[in-house]
Amino acid sequence: MSSCSSTKFVPKGEYWLENVSITSDTKDITPMDMETYLAQKANYKTFAIFRLPLFIYNLSGRDSTKWINKILRSGGEPPVIFDSTLVYKSADNLTQVLKNKGYVHAKVTDEVFIKNNRVKIKYNIEAGEPYKIKEYEVNIPDSLFNNNKPFGILHNDPRFRADSTILNLNRILKWNTLVKSQAKFDLNVLDDERARISSLFRRFGYYDFNREYIGFVADTITGGKDKVNLELTIYPFTQRAESGNITEMQHQQYIVKEVDFYVDYNPLTDGYLTDYRPTETVERNDGKFKIYYGIRGKYIKPHIILDNNFISPDALYNENATSQTYNSLARLHILKNINIKYELLNENDSTKLKCIITCIPDKKQGISTEIEGTNSGGRFGVGSSIGYLHRNIFKGSELFNVKLQGGYEAISFDFSNFAKNYFEIGAETSVTFPRFMFPFLQKDLRRRLNASTQFTANYTYQRRPDYFSRTILSSGVKYLWNNRRNSSVKHTFDLVEVSYVRIPELSKDFIEKLTPAARIYSFTDQFILSTGYTYSNTNYNPSRRTLQPVYSFRGQVETAGNLLSLIGNLANSPKDEIGSRTIFGTRFAQYARLNIDYSQTIPIDEKNAIAWRIGGGLAFPYGNNKEVPIQKRFFSGGANSVRGWGVRELGPGSFGDTINNFYNHSGDIRFDANIEYRSKVFWKFELASFIDAGNIWTVKKYKNQENGEFKLDRAYKEIAASWGIGLRLDLEYVLIRLDWGWKIYDPTKNPIYKMEDGEKVLDHYETNRWPTFNSPLSLGRNTAWHIAVGYPF
Repeated sequence: MSSCSSTKFVPKGEYWLENVSITSDTKDITPMDMETYLAQKANYKTFAIFRLPLFIYNLSGRDSTKWINKILRSGGEPPVIFDSTLVYKSADNLTQVLKNKGYVHAKVTDEVFIKNNRVKIKYNIEAGEPYKIKEYEVNIPDSLFNNNKPFGILHNDPRFRADSTILNLNRILKWNTLVKSQAKFDLNVLDDERARISSLFRRFGYYDFNREYIGFVADTITGGKDKVNLELTIYPFTQRAESGNITEMQHQQYIVKEVDFYVDYNPLTDGYLTDYRPTETVERNDGKFKIYYGIRGKYIKPHIILDNNFISPDALYNENATSQTYNSLARLHILKNINIKYELLNENDSTKLKCIITCIPDKKQGISTEIEGTNSGGRFGVGSSIGYLHRNIFKGSELFNVKLQGGYEAISFDFSNFAKNYFEIGAETSVTFPRFMFPFLQKDLRRRLNASTQFTANYTYQRRPDYFSRTILSSGVKYLWNNRRNSSVKHTFDLVEVSYVRIPELSKDFIEKLTPAARIYSFTDQFILSTGYTYSNTNYNPSRRTLQPVYSFRGQVETAGNLLSLIGNLANSPKDEIGSRTIFGTRFAQYARLNIDYSQTIPIDEKNAIAWRIGGGLAFPYGNNKEVPIQKRFFSGGANSVRGWGVRELGPGSFGDTINNFYNHSGDIRFDANIEYRSKVFWKFELASFIDAGNIWTVKKYKNQENGEFKLDRAYKEIAASWGIGLRLDLEYVLIRLDWGWKIYDPTKNPIYKMEDGEKVLDHYETNRWPTFNSPLSLGRNTAWHIAVGYPF
């Protein structure tokens, strides 16, 4: 009992801070928003209900020199000792934050409750009515700019055209403004507006312009009660003379006169840039753009540098061009330590800049190895791979990969009988070019997009005793790109992917368990010629540390066999005995497939978050196929689906499989819905609790998959559900998780047979809809363990 006491390590005469709460009288200000500004918080609660880190700390003994006590204390969290001075600081912080948000009349009071050696604090927020912006005006004196047209071509845009130049400028600055009339007088919004406008100036040549030259004048007298008339103004450029006097000047636009690019300069080893001696120099644009090569020679082709540079000599300085150049160069795998800086040229005209770009080459080659172990249903296995990487195979920052991999799984504990155990071996290779390799594309389009072209080839041999042996040979071409101004949206276009699947061996017992259609469309030799497109969008930004929700969307569409079907029809190629056309005597697959997933992670605080996902898919056979090939069908259960079931154990529909055939647990329609609560514990460990729901169905009624077809009037009854807990180890570069799921609702109808006249006939279906409640102790039948890498969604 002493170990569990929350005040075990609270010194005599001190108080343990048990709880801190915030109440607010307005919905616009939530306690979650304000907790960040508290100067002192109570001990962290795992799952927001139990102080597990404090409990771990209190398990340690008094002797801090013992190793076990050191481990417990380093992994736990000591009790938070109440500090009365921080109560006033927290109240002041909250008051200031409220005023910044426009609640000028806000009051924050605190209440401190002391009982025994514990303290509870309650902060009460009386926000009052916020100040709102009545009118917003922009007033820029024409004397601030030399040519009276600081944004060049924008002044001729019909959206900003007016009788006077100054009115044009005012309209431009108010275009897409963050400051709106009738909005709250929020100082954070005003600061964001200053950043937006200063960025606008720096995109049009104003190299020295920053937010300090932008100010707001707030008039609370003429605006009326709780109203503000707001005016934006820009201050003149200031410069300190040698005498010490400060003079005011016009803001000047700067022109980039020349660009120097050093592709092999390391300041740690090469010293000052003025002492650098290149081995070769490439000049473009009448010598105004220079590429300097060092001791490694011309290891990257000049046109690759030029294609990824957006800073043009004799053009106005542009902050966006600088960012685009940096991001584009960072995509080149062979370059690292990229730095872009500008220097004022010592000429009569002081508005000329020299751009200096420096970088050094990364290691050209690398080797990687992986090894993993598995334990699935008493079957133990091991897998490994070795990979080779070259980052500059053709001196254009092309990424070349080749990987050899293999796996072995013993059906029993006996590893000695190699022939009766699972075995797989394969190789894959790819070359990725950091550009679009497609004819007829305009140069402007190539420049607007961050694009890559990837060529792939794969070979796999699989041996599944008592089932089949299979070889898969495939190759393809795909394009990956995103807009340089919006990197959150990514596109992948699989121009073509050709797969040849050969089944040299099929087990007689396995064949007998398959329907004729399953044998023909999934377990015979076939071609798969597919084309696909994937769209993904996310607002995740690892550099932005905020508590804003993070979302992710991914949609994929794929079709196969259409080109081959067209060729077959034009050539009038004969059909085989089941009505399918062949290419070189081999059938080809024809289907359409759609897959969509949306997920969101909602932070509660710095250590707690709720994540949820919903997704679905549809695969439909047509033309040359009456069933979708097994490689393209959906499965349910497993570490990323309904975790109360093992992979390929659930569905389709309410189908119950008594012969344990993995093919029977495949379908054409997928639905998944998941939600989990994630909570940091200590060190790099994290706990999770989750609820999963979902299933698969077939689009048609298939033999050996009874009750598996999708029917609208019963599909909602066939959505399986499970719940569980998980333990995760977050090593930053990789997350390893262990999830344990229990079945809540099981839609499966297990067929029970009886013998009549020497034949086995169906008697009835046995169901156990609520296994967790009906048979809670049957853990082996009602639960599933999953070990995986990365979050499930």
